[in-house]
Amino acid sequence: MADILEEQSVVNRVEFFKPNINKNTSKYIEDVLNFTDTKKTEQLEQKFKEVIGCEYALSTNSGSSAMHLAMCALDFKRGDKIICSINIFPSTPEAVRHFDAEPIFVDIEDKSYNIDLKKLEIALEKNQSKKLKAIIISHVAGDVVNLEKIYLLANRYNVKVIQDATNAMGRVYKNSLVGSAYADITLFSFSPNLCNGIVNGGMLVTADENIYKRAKMIRFHGMKVSKNSNFGNIDYIYDVVDIGWKYDMSQLHAAYCLAELEDLDSNIEARRAIGEKYTECLSNIKHVKLPDYPSEHIYSQYIIQIDKNRDHFANELKKEGIEISVHYMPLHLTEYYKAKYNMKVFDFAVALSVFQKVLSLPIYASMSEKEIQRVCDAVKKVASAHV
Repeated sequence: MADILEEQSVVNRVEFFKPNINKNTSKYIEDVLNFTDTKKTEQLEQKFKEVIGCEYALSTNSGSSAMHLAMCALDFKRGDKIICSINIFPSTPEAVRHFDAEPIFVDIEDKSYNIDLKKLEIALEKNQSKKLKAIIISHVAGDVVNLEKIYLLANRYNVKVIQDATNAMGRVYKNSLVGSAYADITLFSFSPNLCNGIVNGGMLVTADENIYKRAKMIRFHGMKVSKNSNFGNIDYIYDVVDIGWKYDMSQLHAAYCLAELEDLDSNIEARRAIGEKYTECLSNIKHVKLPDYPSEHIYSQYIIQIDKNRDHFANELKKEGIEISVHYMPLHLTEYYKAKYNMKVFDFAVALSVFQKVLSLPIYASMSEKEIQRVCDAVKKVASAHV
């Protein structure tokens, strides 16, 4: 009987995220497996430039690799200081620490959950020195930071801007897509929900040719292929001109990501429809505060707030078969960063307060009407019994 109940629970479960299988996915993968097209990485990079409107695009084997590669391209060194939000995925400060550089954490806004720009300016002023090298920003749930303000601050304090736009892929900002302007380097991941990803893939975008060339060289072991104009390209002769990494993307991963990119607009529209349905169904429910997203929002995540006992609310949703997540765990609450930088629980009061309330509902383009309704019904049921 227990096995039957467990089986029914799995069948009725609504996953937090499911990757898409698009109309060209199988075809592009078969192209690679049949050796009829071995240029998928180049096609993906070209398509990305066309879609985003950027000058240079360089594919990587993950978003985390793209982040580390960006820092390599900017030549971060030991003791450098890089400012970022306390409410960010660990891959960002992790990459900083691998240079033996120091992340400077800043608290967040209580509405967007993005870095607080007033506190960012204070941190820039406080940490002015030759070692202050960059600001790293992200856009939680696809809610875009004020990029004009960021770049004004960057120019004033002579620092670079690295933008993690994973959750803003396809988001229009000031009449152009995020990634086409403002940041020195913009990064994207094709696996925004890593626990359910079919493939890993990232993209490094820049308008700076020197950054692009250096990142491209470092991406594959710092190797440079020799070319001889008299006898054609001798692609088996190479030199190693710097210390690099193995961060290039495979053809199979590129095939999947290319199909995904081609359906970017339709996937965004599907998520918008789901988000609007959530807002319609869940309005005016006790204990639950819904996000106030603008019309151009792309609903990378649908983040609600629970007024009290968030963990109990989340556990009850899981009992109903609804998988949820939290974006994000403030880094000063994690063992490594708390100990490394001697941070206290209340050092980032807004991030702490938000973390105790937020809960992300399932949202992905292939969600069925039945799954959307099951999520809504479960939230209503749990809220009605919540104390």
